[in-house]
Amino acid sequence: MPLVLPGTRLAGVVLRREWLADWAQISAGPDDLHALLVDAAEPAGLAGLLTAALRLDLPVVVASPLTEPFSVALTALGFSPLGESPAEVAVATARSRSPRSRELVESFSLANALRAGLSSGAGPELIVHLAAIAREAGVTGFPQMSRVLASESPEIAGSDSLWFRAHGAAGLFAHLGTTLHDTATVAGRLKQALPPTPPPPGEKGNSRLVFVRGRASGTEVLCRGDGVVEEISGLCRVYASEEAAIRAVSGGRVGPSDLLVVGGCGPRGGPGLLRLDHLTSTLNEVGLVVPVLTDGLSPDDVTGTWASLATPEAAAGGVIGRLRDGDLLRLDLVEGLVRTGVRAEEFGRREPFAAPGPSGFDYVARYARSALSALEGAGFA
Repeated sequence: MPLVLPGTRLAGVVLRREWLADWAQISAGPDDLHALLVDAAEPAGLAGLLTAALRLDLPVVVASPLTEPFSVALTALGFSPLGESPAEVAVATARSRSPRSRELVESFSLANALRAGLSSGAGPELIVHLAAIAREAGVTGFPQMSRVLASESPEIAGSDSLWFRAHGAAGLFAHLGTTLHDTATVAGRLKQALPPTPPPPGEKGNSRLVFVRGRASGTEVLCRGDGVVEEISGLCRVYASEEAAIRAVSGGRVGPSDLLVVGGCGPRGGPGLLRLDHLTSTLNEVGLVVPVLTDGLSPDDVTGTWASLATPEAAAGGVIGRLRDGDLLRLDLVEGLVRTGVRAEEFGRREPFAAPGPSGFDYVARYARSALSALEGAGFA
């Protein structure tokens, strides 16, 4: 029974995931389905369909080509077969009604997914969706796991690299070796069909993810750099929306020595966690490489250094919403600390700049009032 995806496209990455998860659960729930075979064009879609399968506790097979980091991660999680037809595997799981989706999502398989995804070039969005999947499956401790593994899993071979094209996801898993657990998948054990270990990648990316924290404020930010930069610093240029930041960049009001701060883009403020694709395009068009701090989501293909998923977000009264033009801010990627010249007492007196969220009782308004933080998956509380 085909389920055609709805045409509604909500702005926020996580809002789209949650909408699709609810839609798929409601659409498939009344029917006596034995298994799901799913595909989607973006990570939010795949994560939403997988969330629905977890709620229904159905076997699910992901049919997406293994050409994107998120698909590689879901393969390591156990939902996409290596070297076998996804349709044939889906038929087999439907006949046996196993393994069910909840049987595959546990701490070891989530660690595999995180390592494999980051090793193939995934960015912060991977952590957000895996956190939501872990929460849906009732697995505790993933946010803490991600804080440890993110800095230990640099990009090894991006999914668009020559090495990955030659060796694929199976070659990457073989290269990762003992860092991956031999967990169950929809087609058997993860390591049973891996090839001999291929030669090391000729090209190795330096990009990395580092968590930094403000001890006094409880602020936490996920930084993505080139593996060489040890600090993000500058005088803040603060904007309450992506649109305002785009106008400032286009108008030449942001310079290369500034630190561009963009709030109002988080789960509640966006709402739904906005990915700042338009701002990235504008920065590229004007040829400006500047560090960016946001409570939204950085695109995977950004250049320069980005600090995203700032928690608490501006809409929740976080520090990012209390920064002002001219504040000196330093994000120390070595020690993992946020430093600023503004005293804590002054931050406490400042009012957050975020605008009020949507009102009423529709889907978006209900989400904006109850959304969890990005590092907890940003789903409905």
